[in-house]
Amino acid sequence: MDTNTKAKILSIISKVTGRNINNINFETDLKSQLELDSIQIVELFAVLEKEFNIELPLSMLTVKTGTSFLSILNEQLNKRY
Repeated sequence: MDTNTKAKILSIISKVTGRNINNINFETDLKSQLELDSIQIVELFAVLEKEFNIELPLSMLTVKTGTSFLSILNEQLNKRY
């Protein structure tokens, strides 16, 4: 995944969570560190699906870190091509 895509993902996470992008990285725990609840996680997935024109699997609801999230997102993006 290229640097622009990673930056876009971090920007989306920042917007959905209302957190400063400088305080988010791909090791950040989405639930405990960013304090996302289930509704915010679903909102995040919806924004990512729309932005990247993909469908994310429901298994993503159990991801904890941005790294896990990025891995699944990358798989879905690769399926497009």
